[in-house]
Amino acid sequence: MNLFPTPVSKILLGDCREIVPTLGTFDFVFADPPFNIGHPYKGYNDNREDYESFTGEWIEACWNACSGVLALHGPDCLAEAYLIHARRLGMRRIAWVNWHYRFGQCNSSNWIDARTHCLLFAKTAKTTWNPATVEVVSDRVGYGDKRIGDYAKGGKRLPGTVWGVPSDGKYWGRVTGNNTERNAGHPNQLPENYLERLLLAYTNPHDRVLDPFCGSGTTATVAIGLERSCVSIDVSESNCQSAHARVLRGMRVCRALTGEGVK
Repeated sequence: MNLFPTPVSKILLGDCREIVPTLGTFDFVFADPPFNIGHPYKGYNDNREDYESFTGEWIEACWNACSGVLALHGPDCLAEAYLIHARRLGMRRIAWVNWHYRFGQCNSSNWIDARTHCLLFAKTAKTTWNPATVEVVSDRVGYGDKRIGDYAKGGKRLPGTVWGVPSDGKYWGRVTGNNTERNAGHPNQLPENYLERLLLAYTNPHDRVLDPFCGSGTTATVAIGLERSCVSIDVSESNCQSAHARVLRGMRVCRALTGEGVK
């Protein structure tokens, strides 16, 4: 099944290990795979005995299709696997980001989980890097430090490697409850700010973006809003339909804001 939010973007139903090798190359790949925790998602049971080999196979397929930057998102256990496969494939890591969030699952036996990882790997020595597009207000502005006037950027600076901290601004938390971004039926949905920062920093308008695990459609929604083309893949037909509907809603909002009308 192919769904076409725009003439240059697609949502494909199937196994990314089989589909990705048929799609050509991409400037940026973002992967947020299932965690193998046994959660019964619509159209997919997240409990597979071949998870270790599955992880290695989809990473290799995505790395082969990547001509720019590959971003691998996940919790601690997946970060460990990413490092193993990165060494096996000779992948060059350029950054390691942590997304901090509130409302992690409560327990009394250990610290409450409050982060996930994003490991970034570059295929070539020179990659797209747009730092000015993702600058944030310096903490020095908040307490009136006059030294900000001594620097070319004034009161701006690049974000650190921990995202979701107060200096990043609003809308960096988990997408839960009555969050206006929430796409029902997707408990692990990422905030749009997260994908927006990655795409602004590592891609340019009209670049090709790949998301091998479409989920709620966050990558596609943000990419199309930023004028990047995006191919998203999911084994769940329910996820594909849900993501397609979300992308169309986002496109209507963009048209309304730009005065192009709502179709």
